[in-house]
Amino acid sequence: MTIPRHLLHPRHWASWLGVSLLYLLTRLPLSVNYQFGRFLGECFYRLAGDRKHVATVNLTQCFPELSEAERQRLLRETMWEQGIGLMETLRVWFRPIDKLGIKVEFIGQQFLENDDGVGIIVIGTHFTGLDTAGALIAKRYAADSFYRPHKDPVMEFILSRARGRYGEPIQRRDAKRAFKRLRQGHRLFYLPDQDYGRKSAEFVDFFGLPAATTIATTTFAKSGRARVVYINQQRLNKGRRFRIEVIPLDSIPSDDPAADARLINATLEANIRQVPAQYMWVHRRFKTRPEGAPKLYKDKDKSKRIKRRQKRRRAEGRE
Repeated sequence: MTIPRHLLHPRHWASWLGVSLLYLLTRLPLSVNYQFGRFLGECFYRLAGDRKHVATVNLTQCFPELSEAERQRLLRETMWEQGIGLMETLRVWFRPIDKLGIKVEFIGQQFLENDDGVGIIVIGTHFTGLDTAGALIAKRYAADSFYRPHKDPVMEFILSRARGRYGEPIQRRDAKRAFKRLRQGHRLFYLPDQDYGRKSAEFVDFFGLPAATTIATTTFAKSGRARVVYINQQRLNKGRRFRIEVIPLDSIPSDDPAADARLINATLEANIRQVPAQYMWVHRRFKTRPEGAPKLYKDKDKSKRIKRRQKRRRAEGRE
C-alpha cells in the first residue's frame, strides 16, 4: 500500500494510530472477532442511550405481537448484532475478500449476470452484515456504489482504497455518473431503505406503518435503462457463513413509483422477519411522518437542552 506523502504529516499521526489499532483487531481469529463484536454490542446495549431508544421505538412499532420480554430480548440481540457487524466491517476494510474466512451460500447468482449489456441495480439494505455481503458479492460481480467522503483524510484514504476493490465509488449526489455507468452495462449497489425526508419519497407500508420511502430506485432504473434485483442477506453460524439470495424484481421500473417502493419494502420486510435482530433498527426509519401524525422519537436536541439546563441548575444549587 502506497501512502500519499501529505498523509504522513505529523498532524495525521493520531489518525494513523487509530487505524493501526483497528487493523490489529482485524487480525483476530474469526471466532474471537465475533465474540468481541458481541461484547461491543453488549456495551452499546448498556451505554448507547439514544440509539437504544430508537431501536426500542422501531421494534415496538414493527413487532406489536411480541411480549415485552420477547421485545427486550430482541432489542438486546439487535445491539449485539451492531457490534458484530462493526467488527465484520473492519475485516472487510483491511483484509482481502478471499481472506475473510467466510463460506458463502450463493443463490440466484445468475440474476447478476449482465452478458446482455444491460445495467443492474443491486438493492442492498441496512443489515449489520451489509459490508460483508457487499464484499462477498463484489468478489464475483463488481458493482459501483454511492459514498459520502469521510472528513478525516486518513480514513478517506483507507475507505476509498477498500471501496475501489468492488467497483467505482460514486459521489452520492452524482446521479448523472450513476446513470451513465448503468447505461454502459455496469452494476450499481444501491440502498433505498432509509428515511431521506419528503423529497422524492412516498409514504408506503413498512411493517404496517407509513414510511417515507425514496422513489429514486424507479428513476435510476428508467434513466439507467437497468433491471433491478434485491439481495436477501443472512449471517449464519456465528458469522462463519453468509446466505445471499438474489431476487429479481422484474416489475421495476413501472409507471407507479409508489408501487415500486412498496414492493421493495415488502421484500425487505420478508428478509427482516427471517433474521430480525440483524437489521439496523438503530436508524430513525420513521423520522419523517405523514401530516398530523405524532413524532415517534425523542427530540435529541431538546433532550440535550433539558439535560444541560438540569445540570446548570444542580451546579447553581451547590454554589
